[in-house]
Amino acid sequence: MLMNDVNVPVQSLKTLMISMVFSVLLAFFILLAFVGPAEYGIDPTGLGKALGLTALAKPAQQHAKSVMSCPVGEQLSYWKDIVMITVPAKSGLEYKFYIEQGAEISYAWTSDSSDLYFDFHGEPTGDKTGYFKSYRETTASQSDGALTVPFTGTHGWYWKNESNHAVRITLKTKGQYKIKGLI
Repeated sequence: MLMNDVNVPVQSLKTLMISMVFSVLLAFFILLAFVGPAEYGIDPTGLGKALGLTALAKPAQQHAKSVMSCPVGEQLSYWKDIVMITVPAKSGLEYKFYIEQGAEISYAWTSDSSDLYFDFHGEPTGDKTGYFKSYRETTASQSDGALTVPFTGTHGWYWKNESNHAVRITLKTKGQYKIKGLI
């Protein structure tokens, strides 16, 4: 008997084919029931939700949405929060954070079209005199930096848009703070 003359029993070939079909079906079921819900949030069987696998896909989906709003090449992990703020034409608004004394906030903001008057400032908690401290006040289309706050209170920006069209600001921040938002 030569090496090339191998007789394979028909029963072995039949077993091999059944095993192969079973393996393909099992792989397809695993894809639908486990991988789809955990990786992509797709759960056609409902088993992923029942096992809590769909929750695993949510951070990836949120991360993907955040990428859409960042310039190409910028690392998302550098910024803790990114917010888009629209300042209406001929109007002004404030965006604030609550920050404890000695904590730091790093920031970078840009407008989509126009220079804006802005006042980066803070107000101490509990002060009833109207006192506030300006850290930077000028007219520009962008600003960035870091601040270690001198007192506990609200700190943030007042932007004034004197143009005849709405201006969109992208504000990126990181640090130890609580977002107060638009005021």
